[in-house]
Amino acid sequence: MIEVEAKYWSPGNDKIERALQRLGAKRLSQGSVEDVYFSHPARDFGSSDEALRLRKGDGVFEIEYKGPRMKGASAKAREEISVKVENPLEAQRIMERLGFREFCVVRKTRTSYLYDKIRVDVDDVEGLGEFVELEVMTESPEHSSLLFERIRKELGLDRPEPKTYLELLLEKESASVGRTKG
Repeated sequence: MIEVEAKYWSPGNDKIERALQRLGAKRLSQGSVEDVYFSHPARDFGSSDEALRLRKGDGVFEIEYKGPRMKGASAKAREEISVKVENPLEAQRIMERLGFREFCVVRKTRTSYLYDKIRVDVDDVEGLGEFVELEVMTESPEHSSLLFERIRKELGLDRPEPKTYLELLLEKESASVGRTKG
């Protein structure tokens, strides 16, 4: 399946959640999510635009592979392969025994909604702030842009963010290291 996603800086998560409730969106879940990202033993995921992570949240544990972003898509589209695991510690041990190393952890509080076939994630990301993600899993990513545009307007989202949370955190960390050296 192809994950198509558009991320926006939130104009205020309370405001977004009230709008979603007014629009009749169905609340799916709420809670803390921890994404543990891994580096590959033989290639640079940053250069190949891939990611391997272990997601822990709401009693669900998944290993997820995200392929490179597809060129030409209006929203971020990429292959996503996900498998649920029962024991995240053992899953992490397997990956480490194969040479993968924990690289970075992204922590967030997330409330997820379903609105008109689109999953809307209202996030408060530790160290970054509030965001809204629009996401759909599809075989035809080109059809999602019209849906995203309508929902974006209904929610008043006008500050797109093309980078992943991981990229934003690494950028912030790099800027912080640069300031302490200078």
